Amino acid sequence: MGSEELLLEAGKSGELTSVLHTLAETDVDGKPKFSPMICREIGKIIVCRTYATPVLELCHLIVAASELSAQAGRYEMFFWDTGVARRSSFQSYCNQAFKEYTGSLIDMGPTGLTLQYKEGSFTIQFSRMPVLSGLLEFMLTALGYADIDEILQVMLGGEPTKKAVSESANDLSRLIYGYLREHLPTAQSQRKFRKVLAFCEDDVSRVDDNIILNFWQEASLETEKGVDFKTFDSVFLTFVRAIQAVEAARDLSALRYAGTIGSDRDAGEIDPDTLSETLDSVDETLSPLIKLTSSPLNLIKFVNKQECANLEMLLHSGALALRLPLSVLRSDVFTKSQARLTQALRRKASDTDLSEIITEGPNETYQERQIEYQNLRQHLERSVYASLHALLQARSKNVISVLLKLSPHIDFSPLAKYLIDEEENDNVVTLQQGNIADRFVELMYDPNTVGDELAEIMENAQKAHAGNARKGFKGGASDPDLIQAFHEGADLLLDIARDIDAYLERLDGLVLAGGGWQSQFSYDRTVFCGQFSKIYGAVS
Repeated sequence: MGSEELLLEAGKSGELTSVLHTLAETDVDGKPKFSPMICREIGKIIVCRTYATPVLELCHLIVAASELSAQAGRYEMFFWDTGVARRSSFQSYCNQAFKEYTGSLIDMGPTGLTLQYKEGSFTIQFSRMPVLSGLLEFMLTALGYADIDEILQVMLGGEPTKKAVSESANDLSRLIYGYLREHLPTAQSQRKFRKVLAFCEDDVSRVDDNIILNFWQEASLETEKGVDFKTFDSVFLTFVRAIQAVEAARDLSALRYAGTIGSDRDAGEIDPDTLSETLDSVDETLSPLIKLTSSPLNLIKFVNKQECANLEMLLHSGALALRLPLSVLRSDVFTKSQARLTQALRRKASDTDLSEIITEGPNETYQERQIEYQNLRQHLERSVYASLHALLQARSKNVISVLLKLSPHIDFSPLAKYLIDEEENDNVVTLQQGNIADRFVELMYDPNTVGDELAEIMENAQKAHAGNARKGFKGGASDPDLIQAFHEGADLLLDIARDIDAYLERLDGLVLAGGGWQSQFSYDRTVFCGQFSKIYGAVS
């Protein structure tokens, strides 16, 4: 399966995938009604949005089916009484029905039916009927019988005309369009993805920072309706989404053909937990920033608007930030310059004004951007410490899990003698939740009790909480939702902090133009300013 097919596969919603599977599983007397070839053809028609012409063909076929039906107007009998959807089945049905036909609208030849409208004729080949039957089956499953039949009855209500058939086909196409708007990426997105895949020769594993920059330099100057690659950040995100979608679809495809569900890996079985995790990751891949603004975490202002903007590109890139580190940096630094140019154009700025913006360049260098990441990382860690203090004040049992994630090798042994359940056997030491709730606050800040390491962590937590005046950190955390937000938020912030650490470490290991960040920035500035001049018609 090629990358484009994988990309289209990944873009389908769960419901659309289910509808197409239902089509493949439809049977007649225990045999599949539609062959794999027909199912693939229907999938291609729908996913590639090339359904307009087949829908028009189908409407003409439905007119013929209504005319040939033993019961007046019962077009569905043509599709449901022909058995397995084969050319020969439809031809045999038409041969039999035509013996009883007394009308003048239809002529039957050796290869198909011809409808003789007053405005002209329309021919439908027998070989085309199985696919059109599959298309009707798909529409009935996805859209429902009532809405489809209502449109068709208008077409069939009087003397059949080409105009009425065309109008009904347009109405049905609009129904399909509305359905696919909820269950497929937009047509514009599909065109953008196809262009990206063509540039990397249908192999997303080849994509690196140079390919993305080269693509932007080429595509940003092109004018294709519905496809805009002017901004570098939109190009980068399109590559990121394309890679993620293809890799996710490849994982799902491998799962489908790997074997049966079970726990015996030696026998080629798929572990159900692994399957569940993979499907979940494909269905819902959320940026941590989205989670931070969702309930209950939005009860606390862990990050402000500017901090979100500074983290957005890195976190939306996910694991690909380590594979495409320069693209993340380029997007962060040069996108703001390009945004100023876009705003100037909206104000109908002169070429001189545009040139001045281009010459001015970005507001920060690559080195300054990395310092900003380090500052963000420190802020996130302070917020984790502040959350730890809030959880401790609320006597939450989640204090332990946050402590362990913050400092995995922390030594709790000094606390053991204070948290022994005295009613337990002498040989058993347990950290009872009730005891933690009752004694933890008093114990945790005393170095004589908990040891220097733990006491220092808690002192830092107290200071961080006292110094944080943002929403949620003021006062106590008695509300259960707020306690949950502190716990989940602390976990998420630590994950983000480690993502930043990994990214900065990756940047440290890069081989740079000219051997250093200053030379790399100078080189990239020349490239971007030159490209901006070409895009916006200004001379810097």
